[in-house]
Amino acid sequence: MNNSIRKDVPIALYYQVKEEMRRNILSNKWKEGSKLPSENELCEMFGVSRITIRKAIEALQAENLIIRKQGKGTFVQSRKIGQKLHKFYSFSEELSKLGIKETIKLLVFETIIPDIEIREALKLEPDETVFWIKRVRYMDAKAYTIENSYIPTKMFPGLTGEMVQNNGLYKSMRMYDCFVDRAIETFSAVNISKEDARYLDVHTNDAAIKLTRVTYSGTSIVEYCKSIVRGDVFQYSVELK
Repeated sequence: MNNSIRKDVPIALYYQVKEEMRRNILSNKWKEGSKLPSENELCEMFGVSRITIRKAIEALQAENLIIRKQGKGTFVQSRKIGQKLHKFYSFSEELSKLGIKETIKLLVFETIIPDIEIREALKLEPDETVFWIKRVRYMDAKAYTIENSYIPTKMFPGLTGEMVQNNGLYKSMRMYDCFVDRAIETFSAVNISKEDARYLDVHTNDAAIKLTRVTYSGTSIVEYCKSIVRGDVFQYSVELK
């Protein structure tokens, strides 16, 4: 029996049970896609009635943490990141709001002469160079996106991979008095390549979102970024007014 459920405090039993179950989900004790214990098992686990368990389950369903499948049982829901496309945002900040721990692994930090696509996006001259920054982002230890960022070296002299790894890209930009304030994004459905599938721990040709971003600080273009985002962990919505 779970001893954390207390009947001698003025907190509803279903709420205590719901919070314990929520902790089990968010800590990955109950992993994504796994089947929850049966109602009888949960009653025994928490020492409460079936009515209490059902109320806790309904509350978790309302939070989109679990899903009931007819004839199969109740399962931990895949945790998708929802993003409304009406304002500038960052992945890190959105994850933080959801209480999800994000880690980032730097794969590449190099100075290169960009190809014509990157050069035109950043409005650079043919002989100008960029920093190529390739990173894999993880949420709760699960890789969810690969990012390839290209930023003009002339705007950030002395920038290093260590700075980006330790502080993040946009925070590193702020050290140069560069504050990003808007972006133009395009996105489309794609199938994940063999190389990207290896980094994201999915199958080749799985569904994904290809996201291209041109980032501005005032009127200056400071970043051109191409990302592949796992289709099972991210969704976009558009607010129309």
